[in-house]
Amino acid sequence: MQGLLAFLLVLLTAALASRLSPWALWFLLLLLSGAAWATGARAEVVFPWLLMGLGLLASPRVYLGPRRRVQRRSRTQGRASSGSKTTEEARALEKQYEILEKVGVGGMATVYKAKDRKTGRLVALKVPQERFVGDPRFVRRFHREAEVLAKMDHPNIVKVYDHGQVDGVHFIAMEYLEGEGLDKLIEERRLSLKQAAAILARVADALKHIHAQGIVHRDIKPGNIMVLKGALKEDGVDPRGVRLMDFGIAAGKVLTRLTITGARIGTPVYMSPEQAKGQKLDHRSDIYSLGIVLYEALTGQPPFTGGYETVIHQQIFQVPTPPKQLNPQIPQVLSDLVLKMLEKDPAKRPSLDEVIRGLSASWEEERGLPHPFYLLLGVEAKKGTVRLLDLSGTAARLLSGIGSGPGYFPAPPLSVAADGEGGIWISVFEHGAKLLHRFSPEGELLLSAGPYGMKPGEFLFPAALAVANGSLFVLDSETATVSRLDLKGQYQERFGGQGPGRGTFQDPKALAATPESLFVLDYGNRQVQRLALDGRYLSRYAFRRSKESEELRLLGGVGVEGERLYLYDVEAAKVRVLDLAGSLLASHTLPLLEGEDRMSLVELLPFGGILYAARRGASRIHRIDLKTGEALPPLEVYAPVRALALWRNPA
Repeated sequence: MQGLLAFLLVLLTAALASRLSPWALWFLLLLLSGAAWATGARAEVVFPWLLMGLGLLASPRVYLGPRRRVQRRSRTQGRASSGSKTTEEARALEKQYEILEKVGVGGMATVYKAKDRKTGRLVALKVPQERFVGDPRFVRRFHREAEVLAKMDHPNIVKVYDHGQVDGVHFIAMEYLEGEGLDKLIEERRLSLKQAAAILARVADALKHIHAQGIVHRDIKPGNIMVLKGALKEDGVDPRGVRLMDFGIAAGKVLTRLTITGARIGTPVYMSPEQAKGQKLDHRSDIYSLGIVLYEALTGQPPFTGGYETVIHQQIFQVPTPPKQLNPQIPQVLSDLVLKMLEKDPAKRPSLDEVIRGLSASWEEERGLPHPFYLLLGVEAKKGTVRLLDLSGTAARLLSGIGSGPGYFPAPPLSVAADGEGGIWISVFEHGAKLLHRFSPEGELLLSAGPYGMKPGEFLFPAALAVANGSLFVLDSETATVSRLDLKGQYQERFGGQGPGRGTFQDPKALAATPESLFVLDYGNRQVQRLALDGRYLSRYAFRRSKESEELRLLGGVGVEGERLYLYDVEAAKVRVLDLAGSLLASHTLPLLEGEDRMSLVELLPFGGILYAARRGASRIHRIDLKTGEALPPLEVYAPVRALALWRNPA
């Protein structure tokens, strides 16, 4: 006990010693010694404390207070060298130019706004940064490129007036431009389709002039294209209001490029496949890069994104999503032109004359829905999670998306359905919110219903939707029930429940309907049940593994048209066609392409003699000719499919 007390007192004394004055320390030691003596501590225990106190008095004290901050140099001191450099450049060039202000700094040069003392015109003076001036090759390239551009005579190419050296200061005097970069216009979505096409037509014409001189630009990108102030018109752009720049000024930002023959230069997002491979380039590489810029100007996003190596791989191997799939208002002819410009094989790309004709042709933005029927899809995508495609697979409308605004949801739809009034129904899973939503074909959110819960009219997981006789039927896979709502979202009735069959279900997955019947994919019981619209059990459809076995085959999809029922046999990867009495009429093999899972659920939509079938999670819709059984070319969706239905145009 005494030893422990002594140890604690020593620690306390050492901790306080660094902060206490000598007299305060002596007082503390005497106090602790007296306390120890009173508790019966022996003298040999107390005596070391006194020796330690004498040692502490003789040793320097340690300062444990807050550290003092070292004063930083002032900003003016830090910029002294930069300011002196600017002064040196101004002094060297002051005989020819009056430098007005520094307008930008790039990776290799500084650009000043200046006034030519002889002509009085404003110019942009580009001066290499000091660390590059000592490289003779850099200096030669700097002036050689200026010489090339000085020979260019085209209204859409930035002009170079002069270049040279004064007292060791190299410079290029070029056209001073006031406007905005195409990159900023795209980012702020301030361009119509006609304006974007008109701008890129002028750039294509400028490239024709450059290529005629035997020059390849190699760095076509939105940041190297400027639209001058006031050049944008309602129906296009002033033909003289666009500039293609190797270097220049855009919104205070310096854009520079020094061509280095044989090097892989440029921005990966805008590189051609041959440029990404480091191969020898010709004028067709610029056409590809121009196609990337056109793609971005029309859709608001480049075709390939990601890290450096990812984009390089995509440029070489991946086919981009057609622009019309991202913006259905893009005319098909314009979407096709972009894809031709983005051909991996340079020989298949169009000439610049063809590009200019395509961009300048008379076309209109596609806004209406001219066809009587469309495919209605729910897909996994950030934008356009609900889509209308014509029967050839061309996107006509993109609705909803991932987000928090009106008509946007935190997850893609679980199912989709269309009613006779043209309304588009979707179901989503969102804990604590309403799970059923009705949209107009234009994308306006009309109503929301079906809150999360287990009471009548509430849902836990609305996995499937179907519309019949003016009612919306909702299959809740968690409660294994089917609810009926009117088209205003008002609850009417509910039936089903967990069970072995005959009107009850085990893990139901899908729902199809005719004007008289409902068909429920009773996945857990390996059957499809047919119910009356009021929930009465009518019959079931199932397949045995063999004649000798009572075990049933797994079913993974259901569709219906008229008197024909279509069931997907998962184990055989075939679609079985039955009449409503249960007789087998035909079997069609469902193709299995790369990236598709044979065990996935399949959305089945028979219509007009064609069976449309999409495996959930795959990005294509298979088509089968129901007369011949022949597999037709699939429709590419460019996004994982989650639901498929038919939308009838009420117009």
